[in-house]
Amino acid sequence: MGANSTVENPVPSAGTVQTVLVRNVMPNENSFWVYNRWQAEPTLTEQADTQKQQRDNGLRYVSQWRNAVDIGAHVGEWTRSLSRKFDHVICFEPNPNFRECFNRNIKENNVTLHPYGLSSHSHNAIQGVNATHLNDVLGDTEPREGDIECRSLDSFDLCDVDYIKIDVDGFEIPLLEGAQETLKRNNPVINIEMKRRKRPLIVQKAGAILTDLGYTYKSRVKSDEVWTKS
Repeated sequence: MGANSTVENPVPSAGTVQTVLVRNVMPNENSFWVYNRWQAEPTLTEQADTQKQQRDNGLRYVSQWRNAVDIGAHVGEWTRSLSRKFDHVICFEPNPNFRECFNRNIKENNVTLHPYGLSSHSHNAIQGVNATHLNDVLGDTEPREGDIECRSLDSFDLCDVDYIKIDVDGFEIPLLEGAQETLKRNNPVINIEMKRRKRPLIVQKAGAILTDLGYTYKSRVKSDEVWTKS
């Protein structure tokens, strides 16, 4: 690190949070810039890849490796790995704090980051500080007087999409409603977080949308489910 940087622990071990003041410090393979809840500044955190098992489970169903879509890209935890497997990774992350970290974490030239939430149509939404969900009430998808711009996935006219990862913390239904043409046209493998105990009604409706589109449930690791077309 540079002379003008500081760390809380001069000899950090795995999992230790390092607070770095300079803004051009690059993360290593196992570290990410993150905004923890209510933080005003990001921290550089060394951490294990805790979602590798979920990601690997979905990727074993992929047969082509052209475009991947990372919806709810957060700070790029999945993007970093996906960028090494796919020709191009198209990412969506509406939270400006997370996008700041993403742009520090991800330097691969085959990644595109869009600053939008994905919904059924174009509208605005609100999002809490360092929050991962849109709007304040779980399942609330009405337009709000907020500064988060939402669009539908279909409005991007994406082609050659072989894999979509979805992690939107309760906004699954409007996202899928606005992604139906993309899913019909591309038939991608879908890796979607489905918290059946925490959000049973949302999961039930999201599953019904996927079933109506010709998708079949394949497998589950923790809260992540894989759905594919027959």
